[in-house]
Amino acid sequence: MRLLTALALTMSPILTQDYTWPTDVGKHLSSNFGEFRATGYHLGLDMKTKGTTGHPVYAVSSGYISRIVTNYSGYGRALYLTMDDGQTAVYAHLSKFTPQLEDRLKEKQDAGQTYMTNLFLSPQEFIFEKGDIIAYSGNTGFSFGPHLHFEIRNKNGQTLNPLTNGLSQADRIAPIAEEISFIPLNSESWVNGNQLPQNFSLFRDRTGEYHTPDTINISGRLGLSIKTFDKRQGSNNIYQPHRIEVFIDERLHHTLQFDRLDYNWRPTANFIKDYRNARLNFGNFIKLYRNEADPRVPIHADSTNGILDLTPGYHDIKILVMDALKNTRVIHGTVFNMMPFDITLEPLGETEDLLSFLIQPRSITIPIKSVIAYSFTPFGYADEQISIQSSEPIEAGRIVTVPKKQANRKAIQFIAQNKLGAQSKPVHWINNKVVGDYLSVNVDMDISHTDAGIYVQIQPEQIVSANFSLRLKGEYQYETIPLNQIQPSVYLTKPIPPIWFENVDQIEAILNASIERQVRFEFPYTVAMPGSSITAVSKDSFCSIRTTKSSITSPTLMWIEAVHKHAPVENGNLLSRVYQLQPFERPLLKSVNIGIRYSSKLKDKDKMHLYYYDQKEGWSFIPTENNKERQVLTGEVDHLDAIAIIEDVIPPKIKSIHPGNNGNYPSLELNQFKIKIEDNLSGFEPVEDSFELRLDSQPLIYAYQPNLKVITYELDRPLPIGTHTIQLKIRDRAENETSQDIKFKVY
Repeated sequence: MRLLTALALTMSPILTQDYTWPTDVGKHLSSNFGEFRATGYHLGLDMKTKGTTGHPVYAVSSGYISRIVTNYSGYGRALYLTMDDGQTAVYAHLSKFTPQLEDRLKEKQDAGQTYMTNLFLSPQEFIFEKGDIIAYSGNTGFSFGPHLHFEIRNKNGQTLNPLTNGLSQADRIAPIAEEISFIPLNSESWVNGNQLPQNFSLFRDRTGEYHTPDTINISGRLGLSIKTFDKRQGSNNIYQPHRIEVFIDERLHHTLQFDRLDYNWRPTANFIKDYRNARLNFGNFIKLYRNEADPRVPIHADSTNGILDLTPGYHDIKILVMDALKNTRVIHGTVFNMMPFDITLEPLGETEDLLSFLIQPRSITIPIKSVIAYSFTPFGYADEQISIQSSEPIEAGRIVTVPKKQANRKAIQFIAQNKLGAQSKPVHWINNKVVGDYLSVNVDMDISHTDAGIYVQIQPEQIVSANFSLRLKGEYQYETIPLNQIQPSVYLTKPIPPIWFENVDQIEAILNASIERQVRFEFPYTVAMPGSSITAVSKDSFCSIRTTKSSITSPTLMWIEAVHKHAPVENGNLLSRVYQLQPFERPLLKSVNIGIRYSSKLKDKDKMHLYYYDQKEGWSFIPTENNKERQVLTGEVDHLDAIAIIEDVIPPKIKSIHPGNNGNYPSLELNQFKIKIEDNLSGFEPVEDSFELRLDSQPLIYAYQPNLKVITYELDRPLPIGTHTIQLKIRDRAENETSQDIKFKVY
């Protein structure tokens, strides 16, 4: 009995740890645990500090400082507190530490003559009690504003959600849901008669629960994703929810929970979020399923994959979205699982004001209950929903009439729903007055890559009257694939497995009416397989992608497109075509190698590098190697973005300096040097080689904040009376340099 009691007492700190809040400036957060970032997940909490620095930071529990880090990027100035319960608290972006820690740090920096340190300390060196001041909040490292980044790590180095592991925060507001997405996963998957992913807005009832707008028709294997976020009182910020549960017919189907993360899992974030929706700028959706090839991380439940593969008929879907305090939002939806059916369309005639059509099911005898109609312009643009003037049943079909004025010089799309609730594939009536010549009209081809496979889309520039199909041709392949007319001038294949394209070297669109027309498209596409390395090359042979064995998780069709309309390059010279790496909506697990060959006219240019285009940041520098013998620039990217060769010949700028040139300053009041710098293209590498700072010819150990682009040096003693000189040299990533000497007097 005594042994059990002793064991219970020993374990109680771990099981019931109660940490104090690490600041005294309120418990408001700017970022939550697990949020998606460009580099992966957010691995802690970002605590607001009222937009200022210098607030006391406390030991959340008793323990010792085991590590001190100072860096230009990343966490900037950071402390690691190993606590008595065996876990480690991490404090980042600090401005300064306690005096004894600062002295220990300075000793290390002076010994190495470097600002950047990674200092490990013994358990006996710096011991703190719970609630002791250990540092002061700041804005150092890769920080976008004053705040405290805080983490709790277990003994394995994994980060834990602090709000479910010892920290408490008042919160009464449940998460908010905005949209839900259904994602087809194979060739037999449909959503409302469409095989492409479909997003649906949610509406909120008076009780605060959310609903889909109507019954959604589905069939086959499907994935779900949801656009949702959390809110907390007293803050306008939005946060990542903590846990999501999916129920099908009141039975728990799948869960995911942001409670434990690992630095090694960071590349997997693009497989947890709905990467396609994010890349298409539809917002941040969280996937509620896991593809078979997706990397396994314990965010999704391991026992299920979340994929919907339902029996025929109606099913209730309920989704619970929770925050760390289990405030819960409920989303309701109803799906009807049945394959969409085919219908036929027969024009019956017209009057002065009306057009009449007979719409019938092609093969099933279940009566059609209702019909909706949409008009399209001669060039295929959606126009408006057309009012059905009358709808009369006849056997299993319906005779519908529509106003002639709404169909004037238009094409009409009809979609039917039968009495079981199943939805039809669309059929189209095309007004002969809007038909183009199928023998001469321009035809475009687009290829997209989804979870279900490859879609090939054929789109004439205007509506034509012809039957469409597709041919995949290669040395050992000749495959004809039917096309579904999803809009009057849009024809789409079913999803095709990527491996079907392995030996294809040409695609033909077949337009068949009185005579057959063939439109040929070259095929600069390459099938990349997991576990192997391939090279995809652009049509002009100037740009290439090379995958590694770990770049992708499933067979992927890769290609490169030359971009004709692209974002302008400011403050630099565009020296190549802009190339879009494809498929841009598919995530990479590991980076790929890229290269662009340049002409011999550019071989003497030494300030040209590869850049990728980021929608938020604009043209962004890629660390580049120049093989002058082969005349090719190479680098690595983590996303399949637009890339180009750009020359940066503009030196960086020194925007402001304190102390100023020719200034006079009291000796006791001058305690800091602060220099604001700027570069508009290649930017600064956050390393010491990018900058030189000297005082009276003596090198200084300075700090640099990359987001603010500020160099600072803290004086540890008053300067001697007299004239002094600051010597500054800054260098951007393209090796452009700027230097300046600042003379000032101290009295």
